[in-house]
Amino acid sequence: MVQMPSSQYPICETFHSVQSEGLLAGQAAFFIRFSGCNLSCEFDNGFKCDEPLHTDKSKIEMLSLLDLEIRARKITETLNVVITGGEPSMSGGIGKMIRMLKSFGFYVSVETNGYKMERLIDADLITYSPKLKYSAGARMIAWEEFSSWDTNGEIELKLLANENNPVDTGRWDSYPIKFVQAINHSDSIDIENARWVSEWVAKNPDWRVSFQTHKVVKVD
Repeated sequence: MVQMPSSQYPICETFHSVQSEGLLAGQAAFFIRFSGCNLSCEFDNGFKCDEPLHTDKSKIEMLSLLDLEIRARKITETLNVVITGGEPSMSGGIGKMIRMLKSFGFYVSVETNGYKMERLIDADLITYSPKLKYSAGARMIAWEEFSSWDTNGEIELKLLANENNPVDTGRWDSYPIKFVQAINHSDSIDIENARWVSEWVAKNPDWRVSFQTHKVVKVD
């Protein structure tokens, strides 16, 4: 009998949905959202981070890997697991979680602002969304640094932007997979920002647009 690791993780929600952003857009997935973040981001017009779950301690459940697998398997065909936050790399046990979920047969992607991205290198896909313009203490990881790490996974860069906060292309051009996403409010798409991003990508075709389509159809 295989002994399951006993570690527990601070999770504020889990749910089945469809990935709406980046390389895996359109694919069904099981989402694991970590509580807590090392940054406090503020965007245009005083708009702050759109995930109040990050700081609401009443929402936290301490869940084991077995708990998470049982929830994921409620839809038996589930193949993709998306670990998001908050900031998952704040957890010292995140590497073990990634490796075990992969051993269960899942394709594991992790969304991060880069805080302790070295802990995530066993993931199949890392979505790196640095918040350099929006929060003190945000970390920049150059492509050359990431590519020196011992990982077989992929990485996609995702920058948030609008006309007032354009993309600083020079520091990011080396990333082979890079998205730009409009700054949106918590529950809706900012149409003007989305239009600006689309026009910008049309003039910079080595970048791709990432739309938060779940905010259009109003699902998790």
